[in-house]
Amino acid sequence: MHAPQRKHRVEVAGRALAVAERDGTHDPATGRALTGSWLWDSALVLASHLAASDHANPILRGATVVELGAGATGLPGIAAVSCLGARRCVLTDAAPALLPGLRANADANGLDAAQADVRELRWGDDLPADRGGLVGQVDVVLMSDVFYDPEEMPALAKTMQALWHWREEEDDGGSIADTVGWAASEARDGVEECVGVLRKEGFEVAEVERVTRPLLRERDPDAGKDAEFVVYRLQLRRPPRGG
Repeated sequence: MHAPQRKHRVEVAGRALAVAERDGTHDPATGRALTGSWLWDSALVLASHLAASDHANPILRGATVVELGAGATGLPGIAAVSCLGARRCVLTDAAPALLPGLRANADANGLDAAQADVRELRWGDDLPADRGGLVGQVDVVLMSDVFYDPEEMPALAKTMQALWHWREEEDDGGSIADTVGWAASEARDGVEECVGVLRKEGFEVAEVERVTRPLLRERDPDAGKDAEFVVYRLQLRRPPRGG
């Protein structure tokens, strides 16, 4: 039996996207509801930021985008291709039960498998030989609501480091990162600790926007109340020569 769907219409850069949540999607091992099946505010904030950002727009055009922790909705990754000019996205999550929802949402917005690939990816695991189905370099990494457990951050950092692409500089024999990341999170306890771990793991994490908006979740007792959200830009620090 399919989980009941709750449908949303989300506008990004003047285009309407269809996003369906799958209520009642559960982890088969624990029986717990998978919160990744729902559309969360951070995904909306991130998609809106990318659409409005003069810095992000030229980077996204023609880009290969990977979304980590995409849940069942994959809004930022789908918006990158459908609305913001990216060439393709790879939508990933660690929970296999969420992947059919990801595929359905990509299909609902007219993205075929060449434009939106859906993959299971557990943070910290070694990428397979085909780098998770990626062809060529990753230009952009997107994340929303993944900064919740500092203990998970070293694994997340390992996966991000594997995805980052470096270009050799001819003048000094060094290298420069061609990949850029953006993440959005509700400003809550633990987020700054997560960011601190990523910094220790070699990432520059800069706050680029802070937004206050009413909470979306109808089932949340705080729904409708204002909450603060933060958007970060992430870049991997340059490795030493020969490293």
